[in-house]
Amino acid sequence: MRDLADYSLKDWLGAAPLAHRLRRARNLLVDRIYARRPAPGQAALVARLKAQGAPALAFTVAFNMPEAIALLAEAMGRFLPHTPLVVCDNSTDPAARAAIAAFCAERDLAYCPLPPSPYRGGRNGSRSHAVALNWIWANLVRKVAPPVVALLDHDLIPLAADNLPTRVAAQPCYGMARHGEGNGAWYLWPGFSVFNYAAVKGLPLDFGTDTPLTLDTGGQNWTVLYRRLDRTALAFAETRTVFVADPGTGTGEDHLLVDGWLHAGGAGHGTRGRAFDTVARAFAADPDGLLGQLRAGADATTASGAAT
Repeated sequence: MRDLADYSLKDWLGAAPLAHRLRRARNLLVDRIYARRPAPGQAALVARLKAQGAPALAFTVAFNMPEAIALLAEAMGRFLPHTPLVVCDNSTDPAARAAIAAFCAERDLAYCPLPPSPYRGGRNGSRSHAVALNWIWANLVRKVAPPVVALLDHDLIPLAADNLPTRVAAQPCYGMARHGEGNGAWYLWPGFSVFNYAAVKGLPLDFGTDTPLTLDTGGQNWTVLYRRLDRTALAFAETRTVFVADPGTGTGEDHLLVDGWLHAGGAGHGTRGRAFDTVARAFAADPDGLLGQLRAGADATTASGAAT
């Protein structure tokens, strides 16, 4: 939240501080009510994850795209086989939810059907994602207490091995930083963020949005965690734009590469699109060599731009 001293006279005359705090109170109430709702098989899942004793757990919020979960699971199995993937299903489409549950059962993936979202029907995707993450943190992460917790978008796939525990061995969190507009606030994108659980377990983490600070899902953790950290002492994920070409046609478009993780895109709102299909085909064609191709292409583009 914005500090009261940061509001202008115009803001005060328009009652912006009161409106912002009322909306925040409403969101907190919704989150707390939702976090108390149980999910089918929740206790058994917690017991399973505890018994595994993995050094890191990766949680993803599935949303209406079984294809995205299938691609993420395949890539995780190839490049991070010792990091269990926990699929937390926030799908609003019953057919998609059934397909994701069946896929996870077939592959023996940890699966949690989240309670129906208070933002179902496609209303306010950022808030829907936020309440799902807060439910996961309260009901799975805190109960299992894994050494390292990773939060991944359902359409973000690894293209190389990644040792997540080393990312947070010397700092409480790691990921891709996003910034507010003109206010100095920042947060880690919950599509790729890693936490040292021992370092943050005592904090009331909140993955809600912070609209007054122009921070999207995960932005409430600016107040809880990030503003207390020395940014200059932290390592962050390297991000770059890469062109992903369809192996059959050569056509494609730009995508985000975060370290060695590719954001497939086209699945953010639970609808399959051309961008996602292009990434899926490129990965299927050369899963072990795709990262090198993308980096080489980006480097060549950079060198060409510098030459001109």
